[in-house]
Amino acid sequence: MKKGITPFIAIVLLIAFAVAVAAIFGGWLSTFIQTTTGEIEEHSEKRVTCSYGGIALEDLEYNKTAGNFSGKIENTDIIVLGNIDFEIFYTDASRTKLDLNMTLEEGEKNTFNQNVAKMNTTGYNKIRVITNCSNVYDEATSSDVSEFY
Repeated sequence: MKKGITPFIAIVLLIAFAVAVAAIFGGWLSTFIQTTTGEIEEHSEKRVTCSYGGIALEDLEYNKTAGNFSGKIENTDIIVLGNIDFEIFYTDASRTKLDLNMTLEEGEKNTFNQNVAKMNTTGYNKIRVITNCSNVYDEATSSDVSEFY
């Protein structure tokens, strides 16, 4: 006569195994849901807040002799904008990012003056000012920049 486990013990072992797997999966799922929910709330809040942002470039000038790029940046809306940087897109498909280390309050206007000698040696197509809100930026083409010696 062959010996084995009884059907009752087999059922108890299967149920115990299923409960253990469910407990492990349930713990992971609970943590996953909490983390994902938190991230979604944070991104949604930022997106709603950033929808009230606006920025504008004005009076752009490039001094070819000194290699200085200057102008004004204005916060045109009702939220504080930070991490304001410039991106300069050159005709050779390269790009330079300049950190202005600037924050603008609602309606505030500020000037900048950066040395960008590469604008002299490599032509540029576009200048973009970016902020801590990915959907808040402004662009200017090379024709929007006054150049002088």
